[in-house]
Amino acid sequence: MAMENFCIRFSGKNYAAWEFQFKMFVKGKGMWGHIDGSSTVPTDNAALTAWETKDAQVISWILGSIEPQLVNNLRSFSTAKAMWDYLKQLYNQDNAAKRFQLELDIANYKQGDMSIQDYYSGFLNLWAEHSAILHSKVPTESLPAIQAVYEVSKRDQFLMKLRPEYEAARAALLNRHPVPSLEVCVGELLREEQRLLTQGSMSDISDNTIAYFAQGQSKSCDMRQIQCFSCKH
Repeated sequence: MAMENFCIRFSGKNYAAWEFQFKMFVKGKGMWGHIDGSSTVPTDNAALTAWETKDAQVISWILGSIEPQLVNNLRSFSTAKAMWDYLKQLYNQDNAAKRFQLELDIANYKQGDMSIQDYYSGFLNLWAEHSAILHSKVPTESLPAIQAVYEVSKRDQFLMKLRPEYEAARAALLNRHPVPSLEVCVGELLREEQRLLTQGSMSDISDNTIAYFAQGQSKSCDMRQIQCFSCKH
Protein backbone atom coordinates (compact mmCIF):
# COMPACT_ATOMS: atom_id res chain seq x y z
CA MET A 1 0.00 0.00 0.00
CA ALA A 2 1.28 3.45 -0.90
CA MET A 3 2.03 5.66 2.06
CA GLU A 4 -0.10 8.50 0.73
CA ASN A 5 -3.22 6.37 1.19
CA PHE A 6 -2.89 6.75 4.96
CA CYS A 7 -4.62 10.05 5.73
CA ILE A 8 -3.17 10.09 9.25
CA ARG A 9 0.47 9.28 9.94
CA PHE A 10 1.46 8.46 13.49
CA SER A 11 3.69 11.18 14.94
CA GLY A 12 3.91 9.98 18.52
CA LYS A 13 1.11 12.33 19.62
CA ASN A 14 -1.96 11.15 17.71
CA TYR A 15 -2.17 7.51 18.70
CA ALA A 16 -5.97 7.21 18.98
CA ALA A 17 -6.68 8.63 15.53
CA TRP A 18 -3.89 6.59 13.93
CA GLU A 19 -4.93 3.39 15.71
CA PHE A 20 -8.52 3.73 14.49
CA GLN A 21 -7.45 4.34 10.90
CA PHE A 22 -4.90 1.51 10.87
CA LYS A 23 -7.24 -0.98 12.52
CA MET A 24 -9.98 -0.36 9.95
CA PHE A 25 -7.51 -0.66 7.10
CA VAL A 26 -5.95 -3.95 8.27
CA LYS A 27 -9.36 -5.46 9.09
CA GLY A 28 -10.50 -4.50 5.62
CA LYS A 29 -7.60 -6.50 4.22
CA GLY A 30 -8.49 -9.53 6.35
CA MET A 31 -5.13 -9.37 8.13
CA TRP A 32 -6.13 -8.30 11.64
CA GLY A 33 -5.12 -11.70 13.00
CA HIS A 34 -1.48 -10.69 12.55
CA ILE A 35 -2.09 -7.82 14.99
CA ASP A 36 -4.31 -9.38 17.65
CA GLY A 37 -2.43 -12.70 17.68
CA SER A 38 -5.29 -14.87 16.42
CA SER A 39 -3.21 -15.77 13.37
CA THR A 40 -0.53 -17.88 15.05
CA VAL A 41 2.83 -18.82 13.60
CA PRO A 42 2.44 -22.18 11.81
CA THR A 43 4.91 -25.03 12.23
CA ASP A 44 4.65 -26.35 8.68
CA ASN A 45 7.40 -24.87 6.48
CA ALA A 46 5.19 -24.11 3.49
CA ALA A 47 2.53 -22.51 5.67
CA LEU A 48 5.21 -20.62 7.59
CA THR A 49 6.54 -19.01 4.41
CA ALA A 50 3.05 -17.81 3.45
CA TRP A 51 2.42 -16.53 6.98
CA GLU A 52 5.72 -14.63 7.06
CA THR A 53 4.91 -13.02 3.71
CA LYS A 54 1.58 -11.75 5.05
CA ASP A 55 3.15 -10.61 8.32
CA ALA A 56 5.82 -8.72 6.39
CA GLN A 57 3.03 -6.98 4.47
CA VAL A 58 1.41 -5.83 7.73
CA ILE A 59 4.81 -4.67 8.99
CA SER A 60 5.26 -2.61 5.82
CA TRP A 61 1.88 -0.97 6.48
CA ILE A 62 2.91 -0.09 10.02
CA LEU A 63 6.22 1.40 8.86
CA GLY A 64 4.49 3.24 6.03
CA SER A 65 1.97 4.88 8.34
CA ILE A 66 4.35 6.32 10.95
CA GLU A 67 6.75 9.24 10.83
CA PRO A 68 10.33 8.38 9.73
CA GLN A 69 11.86 9.24 13.11
CA LEU A 70 9.83 6.44 14.74
CA VAL A 71 10.86 3.70 12.31
CA ASN A 72 14.22 3.00 13.98
CA ASN A 73 12.45 2.29 17.27
CA LEU A 74 10.84 -0.77 15.67
CA ARG A 75 13.91 -2.39 14.13
CA SER A 76 14.33 -4.88 16.96
CA PHE A 77 10.84 -6.37 16.46
CA SER A 78 10.36 -9.22 14.00
CA THR A 79 6.55 -9.51 13.85
CA ALA A 80 3.70 -7.11 13.22
CA LYS A 81 2.10 -7.99 16.57
CA ALA A 82 5.31 -7.21 18.47
CA MET A 83 5.52 -3.80 16.77
CA TRP A 84 1.87 -3.07 17.44
CA ASP A 85 2.09 -4.07 21.10
CA TYR A 86 5.17 -1.88 21.57
CA LEU A 87 3.50 1.19 20.07
CA LYS A 88 0.32 0.60 22.07
CA GLN A 89 2.16 0.16 25.36
CA LEU A 90 4.29 3.25 24.81
CA TYR A 91 1.83 5.71 23.31
CA ASN A 92 -1.67 4.65 24.34
CA GLN A 93 -1.45 6.63 27.54
CA ASP A 94 -4.59 6.46 29.63
CA ASN A 95 -3.68 8.72 32.50
CA ALA A 96 -4.50 12.07 34.06
CA ALA A 97 -1.42 13.82 32.64
CA LYS A 98 -2.31 12.84 29.07
CA ARG A 99 -5.93 13.93 29.51
CA PHE A 100 -4.84 17.24 31.03
CA GLN A 101 -2.49 17.93 28.11
CA LEU A 102 -5.20 17.16 25.56
CA GLU A 103 -7.70 19.43 27.30
CA LEU A 104 -5.07 22.18 27.37
CA ASP A 105 -4.39 21.67 23.65
CA ILE A 106 -8.11 21.81 22.87
CA ALA A 107 -8.55 24.98 24.94
CA ASN A 108 -5.69 26.70 23.09
CA TYR A 109 -6.57 25.43 19.61
CA LYS A 110 -7.90 28.20 17.34
CA GLN A 111 -8.45 28.68 13.63
CA GLY A 112 -5.76 31.33 13.34
CA ASP A 113 -4.66 31.62 9.71
CA MET A 114 -5.85 28.11 8.78
CA SER A 115 -8.56 27.35 6.25
CA ILE A 116 -11.83 25.90 7.54
CA GLN A 117 -10.85 22.44 6.29
CA ASP A 118 -7.39 22.48 7.90
CA TYR A 119 -8.80 23.83 11.15
CA TYR A 120 -11.49 21.13 11.17
CA SER A 121 -8.99 18.31 10.49
CA GLY A 122 -6.67 19.36 13.32
CA PHE A 123 -9.64 19.84 15.63
CA LEU A 124 -10.94 16.33 14.96
CA ASN A 125 -7.54 14.79 15.65
CA LEU A 126 -7.39 16.40 19.10
CA TRP A 127 -10.93 15.38 19.99
CA ALA A 128 -10.40 11.81 18.78
CA GLU A 129 -7.53 11.46 21.25
CA HIS A 130 -9.58 13.02 24.04
CA SER A 131 -12.63 10.90 23.25
CA ALA A 132 -10.67 7.65 23.36
CA ILE A 133 -9.51 8.39 26.91
CA LEU A 134 -12.80 9.77 28.21
CA HIS A 135 -15.10 7.11 26.77
CA SER A 136 -12.93 4.25 28.00
CA LYS A 137 -14.01 5.18 31.54
CA VAL A 138 -17.74 5.33 30.78
CA PRO A 139 -19.98 2.25 31.31
CA THR A 140 -21.42 0.92 28.05
CA GLU A 141 -25.03 1.60 29.08
CA SER A 142 -24.23 5.27 29.78
CA LEU A 143 -22.24 5.86 26.61
CA PRO A 144 -25.10 7.07 24.31
CA ALA A 145 -26.12 9.84 26.74
CA ILE A 146 -22.52 10.91 27.34
CA GLN A 147 -21.83 10.86 23.60
CA ALA A 148 -24.75 13.20 22.90
CA VAL A 149 -23.49 15.79 25.41
CA TYR A 150 -19.94 15.33 24.16
CA GLU A 151 -20.93 16.07 20.54
CA VAL A 152 -22.68 19.30 21.56
CA SER A 153 -19.60 20.44 23.49
CA LYS A 154 -17.36 19.57 20.55
CA ARG A 155 -19.49 21.58 18.12
CA ASP A 156 -19.57 24.61 20.41
CA GLN A 157 -15.81 24.50 20.96
CA PHE A 158 -15.27 24.44 17.20
CA LEU A 159 -17.55 27.41 16.56
CA MET A 160 -16.16 29.61 19.33
CA LYS A 161 -12.58 29.39 17.97
CA LEU A 162 -13.37 30.70 14.47
CA ARG A 163 -11.85 33.91 13.12
CA PRO A 164 -13.90 37.15 13.49
CA GLU A 165 -14.98 37.24 9.83
CA TYR A 166 -17.12 34.16 10.50
CA GLU A 167 -19.05 35.82 13.32
CA ALA A 168 -22.20 36.38 11.22
CA ALA A 169 -22.23 32.77 10.00
CA ARG A 170 -21.61 31.48 13.53
CA ALA A 171 -24.44 33.58 14.98
CA ALA A 172 -26.82 32.36 12.29
CA LEU A 173 -25.97 28.73 13.06
CA LEU A 174 -26.35 29.15 16.83
CA ASN A 175 -29.72 30.91 16.42
CA ARG A 176 -31.27 27.94 14.66
CA HIS A 177 -33.57 25.57 16.53
CA PRO A 178 -32.18 23.04 16.87
CA VAL A 179 -28.57 24.07 16.36
CA PRO A 180 -27.11 21.95 13.51
CA SER A 181 -24.56 19.20 14.08
CA LEU A 182 -20.85 19.90 13.75
CA GLU A 183 -20.79 18.30 10.30
CA VAL A 184 -23.60 20.53 9.03
CA CYS A 185 -21.91 23.61 10.54
CA VAL A 186 -18.63 22.79 8.81
CA GLY A 187 -20.41 22.37 5.47
CA GLU A 188 -22.01 25.80 5.76
CA LEU A 189 -18.77 27.40 6.95
CA LEU A 190 -16.97 26.00 3.90
CA ARG A 191 -19.55 27.72 1.71
CA GLU A 192 -19.16 30.94 3.70
CA GLU A 193 -15.39 30.70 3.29
CA GLN A 194 -15.80 30.44 -0.48
CA ARG A 195 -18.20 33.40 -0.48
CA LEU A 196 -15.70 35.53 1.44
CA LEU A 197 -12.90 34.56 -0.94
CA THR A 198 -15.04 35.44 -3.96
CA GLN A 199 -16.11 38.72 -2.36
CA GLY A 200 -12.47 39.59 -1.68
CA SER A 201 -11.49 38.86 -5.28
CA MET A 202 -14.33 41.01 -6.65
CA SER A 203 -13.37 43.83 -4.30
CA ASP A 204 -9.77 43.72 -5.54
CA ILE A 205 -10.95 43.89 -9.16
CA SER A 206 -13.23 46.84 -8.36
CA ASP A 207 -10.47 48.72 -6.52
CA ASN A 208 -8.04 48.20 -9.39
CA THR A 209 -10.60 49.42 -11.93
CA ILE A 210 -11.32 52.58 -9.94
CA ALA A 211 -7.62 53.24 -9.51
CA TYR A 212 -7.05 52.84 -13.25
CA PHE A 213 -9.72 55.36 -14.24
CA ALA A 214 -8.71 57.76 -11.47
CA GLN A 215 -5.16 57.69 -12.74
CA GLY A 216 -6.31 58.50 -16.27
CA GLN A 217 -8.50 61.38 -15.16
CA SER A 218 -5.79 62.89 -12.99
CA LYS A 219 -3.66 63.73 -15.98
CA SER A 220 -4.28 67.42 -16.68
CA CYS A 221 -5.09 68.54 -20.15
CA ASP A 222 -2.61 71.22 -21.38
CA MET A 223 -4.58 73.56 -23.66
CA ARG A 224 -1.35 74.86 -25.17
CA GLN A 225 -0.83 71.52 -26.86
CA ILE A 226 -4.20 71.65 -28.69
CA GLN A 227 -4.14 72.80 -32.30
CA CYS A 228 -7.05 74.16 -34.29
CA PHE A 229 -6.58 72.55 -37.68
CA SER A 230 -9.22 74.75 -39.32
CA CYS A 231 -7.11 77.84 -38.50
CA LYS A 232 -3.73 76.34 -39.27
CA HIS A 233 -1.84 77.79 -42.27
